[in-house]
Amino acid sequence: MSRTAPRLLTTLRLQLQFGGSEVETATDTVAAGGFSALCLPAPAVDSQCSFVLHLPDGHALRGTARCTRTTSDGVSGFAATFQDADAAGWQSFLSAEDATAGVWRMIGRYATSQGQDKEAARSALEKGPLGVLFKRVGGTAEPAATVAPVTDAHGGVLRLHVVGENGEAYRVAFEKHVGAIPEDCDLATLPGFLELAARTVARVLPRDLLLRRSPTARVTSVRVVELLRGGYAMVANAPPAPLGLVGLHGHEMIAVERDGKAVFPFFDADDLERIAADTLRRESRPVPREMTPRSVRPERFAAHYTHLDPGRARALDALRRALTEASHVERRTYGTRSVQLYPGVWLQVQRDATDQVLGFAMTDGEDLCVFVMEGPGAPRVMKLRPDDVVSVMRASAAG
Repeated sequence: MSRTAPRLLTTLRLQLQFGGSEVETATDTVAAGGFSALCLPAPAVDSQCSFVLHLPDGHALRGTARCTRTTSDGVSGFAATFQDADAAGWQSFLSAEDATAGVWRMIGRYATSQGQDKEAARSALEKGPLGVLFKRVGGTAEPAATVAPVTDAHGGVLRLHVVGENGEAYRVAFEKHVGAIPEDCDLATLPGFLELAARTVARVLPRDLLLRRSPTARVTSVRVVELLRGGYAMVANAPPAPLGLVGLHGHEMIAVERDGKAVFPFFDADDLERIAADTLRRESRPVPREMTPRSVRPERFAAHYTHLDPGRARALDALRRALTEASHVERRTYGTRSVQLYPGVWLQVQRDATDQVLGFAMTDGEDLCVFVMEGPGAPRVMKLRPDDVVSVMRASAAG
């Protein structure tokens, strides 16, 4: 059976228990039905193990897993069955990760740089999934869009470039080469591809890209597709595992040159500058394609909002009360710091005559903040002050 949804490229601490031995590792990809992870020596296909999966908010999820596949680079796939008490938590994490991955990446940078010296912040970034991009280059501390060359399996020297947190490299590739609808592409002969593509795929690039999915992974040749719901994925075709899609979420690096010569999709200097500037995830936009119209119920703000008195401490106290009533809260921990997002509570903040911003509420420990989506300097995190004029807009049910 083909997969019906892309997997997410997410690194989570993972402990696998095979009989009397324990393997400490981290996930490579995650999905509703399981995960993949580096596991050496590779377990036998169909072997069983128990696992503990550690979420970013500190919760540990437990269950049993069956090895479904192994690869030559040591990454194994596992079908997971979570304990009843943890199954809902896993689905909730996947939904939040898919919806807010770009926002959390930015907040992670904010959380690891505030209140720490620059070297400590850099150390935290270097250990993250994009750590190679934050290494010192030429004696400076600026991130580099182009990373150090690597050698491919045939001895060629590849120059890699970050794809951008919104996948701008994939967007540019489709603009330059258009791509084909699934029925007209060369992958149409793969067993199960058209059935999977009918539900998920809008366009397919005409050729493979050379992609490295993490700083420690090998560069591999992959075919990239544009999804009907927006975003991009690569085709996973490694029998006997079923044909599927693996979501691409901005962690990857793409080869732009081999031995000094441009490789597909043949980016020029302007393309690379545009890709390097892609630093915060946008909302996914569905790709136009003929399909049966659906009834859509748009979300919108309430017609009324609560205005909090300026210049008094009770204004922020009232905001705290509003946050305790919020039905949707997302949490992450960064060492000893705890950050919470309130996607349903939007704030309009007036600080002075020229600094009016709009965004959703968040807390950084005891500090009240706004994640600025509109206004000077957006996107950014701004801590609220007692003299700020704050208006709270709560999302209402669509009607």
